[in-house]
Amino acid sequence: MSLRSRLFSRRDPYARDGAEELFLAAMRETLEKNAAGSDKYAEILRREGFSPEMLKTEGDLAKIPPIPTLYFKRNRLFCVPERKLIVRAASSGTSGNASEVGFDLSSLLIGFGALRRFFRFHRVTSIIPTNDIVLGYEPAKHNRAGAVKTAYLTTKFAPALRREYALKDNGAGYDINIDGIRKALLGYAKSPFPVRFVGFPSYMFFLLKTLEKEGISLALPARSAVLLGGGWKEFSGESVDRAEMLELIEARLGIKKERCFEFFSAVEHPLAYLKCACGHFHIPAYSRVIIRDTETLEPLPEGEAGLLNFITPLVSSMPLCSVITDDIAIFGTAPCPCGNPAPYFDLLARSGVSGIKTCAAEAGERLVDR
Repeated sequence: MSLRSRLFSRRDPYARDGAEELFLAAMRETLEKNAAGSDKYAEILRREGFSPEMLKTEGDLAKIPPIPTLYFKRNRLFCVPERKLIVRAASSGTSGNASEVGFDLSSLLIGFGALRRFFRFHRVTSIIPTNDIVLGYEPAKHNRAGAVKTAYLTTKFAPALRREYALKDNGAGYDINIDGIRKALLGYAKSPFPVRFVGFPSYMFFLLKTLEKEGISLALPARSAVLLGGGWKEFSGESVDRAEMLELIEARLGIKKERCFEFFSAVEHPLAYLKCACGHFHIPAYSRVIIRDTETLEPLPEGEAGLLNFITPLVSSMPLCSVITDDIAIFGTAPCPCGNPAPYFDLLARSGVSGIKTCAAEAGERLVDR
């Protein structure tokens, strides 16, 4: 078993006992594979004066040259022959600049296993069949967006009886389907099986407001759940209040806040983070977070806002060991009342880098155009 496999195979994703040395060793292992597989990446490391052997302590992780997600939107950088890429995905929706990422078999298997254990740990997986409302894009050959693949994969963590999509494929693009998911929901409410909502908060909010306007309140079956991912400020420039959303979910669907899950991930950093009841995204033992100054990219101390830099040894097919997103966040280690001892990050805002168009933003624009 590789060092990377050992790191990601832990049952408790947050347990750090004995994981620090294993994390550093796995980072060295993956960095060496990345450099050996890509002359371009090896040159980046040489130019920045970095080699994997320099990773002696956790403090050395900041020395890894971080690559902005914007770089992947303009450059293709694979560390294995493209024929070995089992899954390829894009970071944005059906238009705009998009990162193209690709995962080889080992990265895919290790990542999926970790995700399955992560969902099981948080009691998201279930053997009980569900009826699903996917608050996003229907999978289609013309759309390789990572958000589409992620939403569909999420429906696999409970046997899906039926799936209805907020954005229906028409062969060349998408048609908004709010009326369709409303009709499907009313039908699902008559079934004894739980209902799962998966996708963008903006669509969830729009659906809830539609139910509120029509005076519809449902009592969905027990174990129904809401699994959201994406921005909260994508609908018509309007900030969707999280507390209001949770209240509407309970009032209109009968789903308690304990069954509402909010996740964060990025196609260039394909790991899941779950927001706890206190509003923090706790960091698993197979990941690290550094907050960097928006101008100098120097690491910032705890509590200061800056660019969100993810570090993980998961992917061997691309140099994604250290990636800077276009999100503004803060890092924290103070004891969290939720009981999770792991450090965490809090998302504050998008950095506003010109030209970046997220999948959630495009979905929000479709609501505006409706």
